Amino acid sequence: YDAHWEENGSSWATREEYQSFRDTTEGEIYGRWAPASYMIAIVMRRQAGPRRFPEWEEAAAVACAVQNMHIQACDKFGELACYWSSWHDDARDSAEMREFLDMGDEDRCMGFFVVAHAKNPEFVPRRSRDRSLMAVDWRP
Repeated sequence: YDAHWEENGSSWATREEYQSFRDTTEGEIYGRWAPASYMIAIVMRRQAGPRRFPEWEEAAAVACAVQNMHIQACDKFGELACYWSSWHDDARDSAEMREFLDMGDEDRCMGFFVVAHAKNPEFVPRRSRDRSLMAVDWRP
């Protein structure tokens, strides 16, 4: 990006705007993202062939898979802290990222699942969920 920021169709009008973005991003990488043990790319690979599911169904399936990873991580390993980051769209949607992740033309990178060791594994939220909000009313 540094060598070709003007050619990438970016939203920065000047070198100073780009450099400000770059400095902020670098600060996040070394500050916010440095404690991450793993960053797992979340990629929706489109089905091949004449009969395909709609794109929204494939995106929903990916989201359910990520939610299942999050539930498993939190349930089985209390010392882990995880979240889904949509990341920076300029980086996430770049040709370089597509190549790095070996993505096809219709595939989409939906972000990254970030996994780290929790700073305070014994953390208890100040507020708990109202169980009545989780109730299901089954009707015939």
